[in-house]
Amino acid sequence: MTEDRRIAPRHNAYLGAELDLGEGPVRSAITHDGSATGLLLLTRATLEVGQNLSIRCFVKEGHVITVPGKVVRHEALGPEENSLWRSKVAIVMVAPHPELAEHIAAVAERQAQTYGKEG
Repeated sequence: MTEDRRIAPRHNAYLGAELDLGEGPVRSAITHDGSATGLLLLTRATLEVGQNLSIRCFVKEGHVITVPGKVVRHEALGPEENSLWRSKVAIVMVAPHPELAEHIAAVAERQAQTYGKEG
């Protein structure tokens, strides 16, 4: 049995995001799920565990939330998951961000209604 170390409720929600690694081009990503303390992202960016970055989440038109974070897990997507994105990246936020969590929960609810899935 694996230990669930999450300290905040997590919701499945797909939001556009950008990863700013501090040097080089900004990389694209999409959230898979998130909470006030962390995000699971899908991306093509090559990231290392322990790497610091800033994540810009496009929560609604004209509103972007930027949060600093650190990579805690990086794994390649399997053949059954592989599409535009190449890897899953777990990010822990430097500090909890309740506003982002509220947006993620609201998007998860709308997406669940639209696609008939629970968020």
